[in-house]
Amino acid sequence: MTTGKEVPEQGNTTEKSAEDGPVSVLETASHEEAEAALAPGAKTQQNPGRPPSAPRKNVIPPRRTSFENGHRAPFAASKNARLAGNAQDSPQPAPDDLSETASRREQQGTAREIAEMPTSALPPVAGPRANEQVERQARVDEMPTSALPVQRPQSQQVRREARVDERRPQSEFIETQKIPASDRTRPPEQTPFAELPTTPLPAVLPTTSVPGRGKGLTRGRALFLALLLIILIINATVTGFGQFFGPQGWGSVFNGPGGANQNLLTQLRQQLQHTPTPGIKGQPTAPPLTPEQIVDRLLANMTLQQKLGQMLMVRFNSLNYSPQLNAMITQYHVGSVIEYQGNIESKAQLTSLNAQIQHNGDLPMIISIDQEGGTVDRLINLDGPQPSASSIGATNDPNVAYQQGMKDAQYLASYGFNLNLAPVVDVNNVYNPQLYGRTYGTNPTIVTTMAGAYLNGLQHTGKVLGSIKHFPGLGDTSTDPHYGLPYLTRSLDNLSAVDWAPYKNLISKGNVYAVMVTHEIVKALDPNIPSSLSPKVISVLRNQLGFQGVIITDGLTMQGITDYYTLGQAAVMAVEAGDDLLMDPGSPNEVAQMIDGLTQAVQSGKISQQRIDDSVRRILLLKYQMGLLQLNS
Repeated sequence: MTTGKEVPEQGNTTEKSAEDGPVSVLETASHEEAEAALAPGAKTQQNPGRPPSAPRKNVIPPRRTSFENGHRAPFAASKNARLAGNAQDSPQPAPDDLSETASRREQQGTAREIAEMPTSALPPVAGPRANEQVERQARVDEMPTSALPVQRPQSQQVRREARVDERRPQSEFIETQKIPASDRTRPPEQTPFAELPTTPLPAVLPTTSVPGRGKGLTRGRALFLALLLIILIINATVTGFGQFFGPQGWGSVFNGPGGANQNLLTQLRQQLQHTPTPGIKGQPTAPPLTPEQIVDRLLANMTLQQKLGQMLMVRFNSLNYSPQLNAMITQYHVGSVIEYQGNIESKAQLTSLNAQIQHNGDLPMIISIDQEGGTVDRLINLDGPQPSASSIGATNDPNVAYQQGMKDAQYLASYGFNLNLAPVVDVNNVYNPQLYGRTYGTNPTIVTTMAGAYLNGLQHTGKVLGSIKHFPGLGDTSTDPHYGLPYLTRSLDNLSAVDWAPYKNLISKGNVYAVMVTHEIVKALDPNIPSSLSPKVISVLRNQLGFQGVIITDGLTMQGITDYYTLGQAAVMAVEAGDDLLMDPGSPNEVAQMIDGLTQAVQSGKISQQRIDDSVRRILLLKYQMGLLQLNS
């Protein structure tokens, strides 16, 4: 097979194929000619040392292998034999040029062999092996060329020469790097090995693997990261971005329950430790502190944030001590919690939960529940169903109510509760689905008698206290404040004779420690502000009825309040009205809103520090009455 190639400035004359001439023809050409032929735009010229009848072949031999470089004698013999065999088919030079051509071929062939040697095969620059290498080279040059090479098929020769053509630019570049053009024409015997230039190889640094580098993001890892991001977004949305990312927010609970908080009661005990003077006998002991003195000492050691936390009663939505509950207690210093049906699963679970709540507060915690019996029976799955207030009232036997109060106190104390938001003292005169089965009767006398007996039984041990509700009275309304704002339209005389009569009678007996105020519009007192936020309504309870205990608001997250006020506004209005304990924020975000509103009101002077101290003092006295602030325990 013949390949046609146009030669510039020679018309369309085609060269003969590679198989028409020996491989050794190209080896007689100098490196300058080879480079000139490969230069872009260079013109093809006839070799002056070659007869015109022998056109130059664009073929170079393949590079020697490492085996050939290490065993030059067999390689030289094979090469000479190949040259001799191919010479039979090639045109012979003119007789007068034989001697000149042979001499030049011998010199150029030797120089080319040296040039093709890789740098790694060169001997050391100096030393005894340099002379040995020169002698070895001379013996190689003198070897006969009679050995015939193994004849390859013609097609294999064409493919081999085609591959050589493809490698020619790279080979010539390597050769040029090894021997400069100025030294190529020097006879090999005049060029010592020590003078041959060597091109230093570039330094190759060892590759070291860096941990965590070079590994792409796997599909499993990508899915995990995406899931983690979704969880963070959901938590931030539910709890509020400010709460989730804030310095006192939800994320801070990962420091562990309790954090670095120190129990204020423990600090007070350490302050009151009396160390007798050594060597003096009969030293008088310090007299025990009164409840008021204990409370004053605690107040003196509390920050504003701790005081505001004592004024909150929070709820939570879990069966265990959740991170959100921990944040409310340890980060916001909350002093009270309320539990509902969703927080109760078993006796062991409930006891453990309340013990952990009690352990982590700045001060002993108020743990409350509204265990009324009947339709509001939080412990039904633990202790079975309990009778409703209406069924107890129907017996007209105060002892039945008393025994039921004692029974409820025993159950509640065993689980760690110390405040029951009962009994209900509303006098029910109209149908109200919210109060169905929850009142003791329809006249103030029976309500006062039966509710009073139940309260005495509940509080007989002092471990569990009660809270009468819902002042100023829901007995004559039909709207549930959970879902709207009721309106109480009775006159002041009727209110005093009917709705407020049980409160007045029970408060006068001295065993009422807490009263819950609900959300309704009392038109005869304040037609504009809900009763729980109205100073006029709270004033009746404080001044006309003479109650000086803890006033607890109904849940400030009920729709009767949230339809009109934000949590921050409601908290400020409740304290301004005279309430002490603000009930039912259900998350750290809601707690933060209420505390922020109160803090700003105190800083601006809208609410005085004395007003805050008054409420906290009443709350601490309630805890003392529960037996939670005993210094000798």
